[in-house]
Amino acid sequence: MKKLNYLFCFVLLALLYSCNRKDKTEFYLPAEWEPQMGVIVNGLDDTATFEMVSQLAKETKVFCLVSDSSKEFYQNKLSAVGVNLDSIQFLTSSTEFSYAQRDGVIFLKNGIGEKKLVNFAWNMYGWYFDTTIKNYVDKDKIKRELYNAVQMKAFPYPVLTSSMVNEGGAIETNGKGTFLQVESVNMQRNPTMSKELQEAELRNVLNAKKIIWLKEGAAEDPFGYGTLITGNYFGIGVKGHLDEFCRFVNENTILISFPDSLEAALDPVKKITLDRMKVNYEILKNATDQDGKPFTIIKMPVPDVDYMTFRLDTTSRNNEIKFLSQQILFEQKRFSVGDTVHFVPSSSYLNFLITNKTVFEAKYWTAGQPESSKAKDEKVKQILQQYFPEKRIYQINTAATNHNGGGLHCWSMQVPK
Repeated sequence: MKKLNYLFCFVLLALLYSCNRKDKTEFYLPAEWEPQMGVIVNGLDDTATFEMVSQLAKETKVFCLVSDSSKEFYQNKLSAVGVNLDSIQFLTSSTEFSYAQRDGVIFLKNGIGEKKLVNFAWNMYGWYFDTTIKNYVDKDKIKRELYNAVQMKAFPYPVLTSSMVNEGGAIETNGKGTFLQVESVNMQRNPTMSKELQEAELRNVLNAKKIIWLKEGAAEDPFGYGTLITGNYFGIGVKGHLDEFCRFVNENTILISFPDSLEAALDPVKKITLDRMKVNYEILKNATDQDGKPFTIIKMPVPDVDYMTFRLDTTSRNNEIKFLSQQILFEQKRFSVGDTVHFVPSSSYLNFLITNKTVFEAKYWTAGQPESSKAKDEKVKQILQQYFPEKRIYQINTAATNHNGGGLHCWSMQVPK
């Protein structure tokens, strides 16, 4: 009997050792709060992003993606605000990177320190299904430029290539194998690929164990530029990225944007967002993680922002109004020159970046605005501090960034340690 017990213990230990070895060599997509060796950032021409870089350089290595011709300009600009350039590595290319850094390179790691890059297919947020665009834009050039800058100049890791279109802003994970995806995004990007095939690809490429499908993103994040949301409200976006409305802050806690009923009653855009988030909330409430455990779901405020209101004018001296007017009148035949419209920025409190020592978060209140907006900024800061008690919560006004369709999380990508 003793021999059998010894044999049983030996077999059990061997199995445990085998499992541990497998876990250590298995590549996975780490959660954003796991240790990082640096952060990649582009879009330094944006004031909020530039401020984030100047703060990031105090705590970690920053890899700045810039064009060859603008490198010296940004070196001087960063140096002028006291940034130690020893903390900055410029990754240059012949052209500017014209889309969010997070949607380019994705890093995997394993337990023995090895890294891989994932290169999902790219169709410029689905815009390349438009044959008129395809004729004059080389969609693959953007990816080639980015990978040349990142892989060859900084991270010479093996690359996993996937034919599935996916973007970093559209992927959210708890680092334990549970992934969030959004149907409206993924199916628009991959119209010939079923959810089942997409799930198989996510398991194969990202080592996903559990995939939870949310229905739609925030209304403030529509598809395209100058896109009709509802009524005479137009916006800019990518059709519902997760980093605009739903984020993990630990392996079992999820934050979700949730307008209140009064906001929804006064604002038709927030009304759509609330209706969508109610559906997503129910999905999350009834979902479990990779181990069958339920989630804690925290409803987050949505920011108070001023919409850009103007009359359609194709001859305006304001280039943005002129462009938007031309775009809207071309696509929406029921509108006429002189009609009043509202342009909605892709604002969100959930487009935050988690680093080793800091959570970079949006704020929106400025002097002269209602105190309620200031209170929202503070409430969000307190919630994030609760989940990241050892980190600094550093808030940056991202109103201008959101107006152009970006955010702090969009323009950055953490590099795992």
